[in-house]
Amino acid sequence: MPPQTVDKRTFLSAHPFFKGLEPELIDQVGSHAITRVVKAGTVIYGEGDPGDSLFAVITGTVQISAPSVEGKDTVFAQLAAGEIVGEIALLDGRPRSADVAAVTDCELIVINRRDFVPLIHDHPELAFRLIDILCEKLRRTNEQVERVTFLDLPTRRAIGQMIGMSRESTNKQLRNWEERRWVRLERGSIVVVALDKLTAVATAGDGATS
Repeated sequence: MPPQTVDKRTFLSAHPFFKGLEPELIDQVGSHAITRVVKAGTVIYGEGDPGDSLFAVITGTVQISAPSVEGKDTVFAQLAAGEIVGEIALLDGRPRSADVAAVTDCELIVINRRDFVPLIHDHPELAFRLIDILCEKLRRTNEQVERVTFLDLPTRRAIGQMIGMSRESTNKQLRNWEERRWVRLERGSIVVVALDKLTAVATAGDGATS
């Protein structure tokens, strides 16, 4: 059965990003928001698709992933009710950097970039909230990239503990990234080659598995 429909205004008013905004602004955002119900297994958007909207999870769970060279998916994160995905597309409109699919039956709120950008221009408080979110993610990304850029071999055990993998699985994940030309494994160190890809991993979540 489809998820129970949630009132858009109620959801937006309670969401951390929109909470505390003037009721009139909440109503404006809600007037542009579209409710979408998707079944488990549905691909919400794929890597390379146009970055033209934000998705807020009302009910259910979605998964952020990207295909590996072996044809398997590298899972970056799973997002539950109250979380958002695709917010960077509201600013730059660039193609998606990962796949997002429904793990369970989900109800989503979709806000298109063409509708949201004018609101940002008219209401600077929205822009400041986006800046806060992006700054937080950038700090987290910097910290994680620093931990990955120059690692001695014993540190791989620490990575395994952080992401819940054995040392063997961690090495496999690092080789996966090397095959995708995201990193270059050298004696006693790991050199980041594709910072944007690892940034996407760090932004989406704290770990990744094959």
